[in-house]
Amino acid sequence: MTLPLTEDDLYRTSTQYRLWSFAPESLAARRRETHHVAIERARQYGASLTNGDDHGVETGAAIEAGYLTAEEELRLVQRYCEQTRTTSDHFKWPVNVKARPPATAVQYLRRFYLSNSCLTYPPKEIYKTALFLACKTEATHMTLSDYARRISSDPDVILAPEYKIMQALRFTLDVRQPFKGLKGGLLELLNMANGMVGEVEGVETKGATALQQDMFALAVPPKAARTPWKAPAGEVGVASLTDRINAAYSAARILLDKPALLTDVYFFYTPSQLMLAALHIADEPLTTFYLATKLPVSSPIRPKILATIHACADILATFSEAEIMSKDERAALEARLELCRDPSTRNLVKAHAAVKRGSDSDQEEKAAKKKTARERSAREGEDLFGPNLKGGG
Repeated sequence: MTLPLTEDDLYRTSTQYRLWSFAPESLAARRRETHHVAIERARQYGASLTNGDDHGVETGAAIEAGYLTAEEELRLVQRYCEQTRTTSDHFKWPVNVKARPPATAVQYLRRFYLSNSCLTYPPKEIYKTALFLACKTEATHMTLSDYARRISSDPDVILAPEYKIMQALRFTLDVRQPFKGLKGGLLELLNMANGMVGEVEGVETKGATALQQDMFALAVPPKAARTPWKAPAGEVGVASLTDRINAAYSAARILLDKPALLTDVYFFYTPSQLMLAALHIADEPLTTFYLATKLPVSSPIRPKILATIHACADILATFSEAEIMSKDERAALEARLELCRDPSTRNLVKAHAAVKRGSDSDQEEKAAKKKTARERSAREGEDLFGPNLKGGG
């Protein structure tokens, strides 16, 4: 008998799981290696400017002092992840798609800087391109000229790093996100609150009425909960329970819109784990009830799943706005970058134009070769059979 595929089985076949899921230690090691390689390249560049005279020594010392640490690079990338979020506000997308392009673009940035350093490609030259690429991926595409106009940028500047980003992403553009799962959870809870479900396998098999009564009896959210919902003075009814579910959804959505994008949780956890962690922070009793309808208390894997959700929730809950780099700190780091960045990537527009010219010349060369081959074939045919007969008769 063939067992049906579960959502977990399907997720494990995704490129996000196979290429972009890490343990914290392996993620940190990969970033350290990328930073080390970039520093070595920067030192080679600095050595070429040190000619033995006083001016050369001073230049080399200035470059050496400008190297960003791995922690500074990570914080600079985080700052531009936040910049990506705010830049996307200019487009005024519909609510049902508003979160997806910036969330995808942020993951593109984070993935890009696992194999590239800020010393080579400063984020200020990459983030707009990542967002433009995400717009196309998430079916919110607009023309390059329109996109550039809306964010007051040059189309050539946006287009120049696109292929490099694609290479760094290993041409895997799919980003699995928790927003659809959160919306699905909202609808399921609302149906339960209104008695509109059949039997559910939870702690025990329960029908719609029993589930609804259990929801009425739920404990109020703890003081630390992010939900704005407050219990009514009297008994909880359908209207109040609906308000509670909607409030939990809104609070969880805020967590997924910001802390989830400005931390590394997408590398560590699945979309469903992110969704449940956000709901847990928003309203723990409601989330515990919802989990019980999916995962009985007797399940042997329940403790492991709960521990994973709680670990993810800890990262989201402890995120602070103060962690985001200020504009002044960003300006200071970017001034240092200008001293020591890779000179071969200093003008991405020029480099892109050179590659494009090379591609065009390659096409012209291929066309010329084909034309020559056709002419040679025609001549050889005439030599063998004589020229084409003209006229009739």
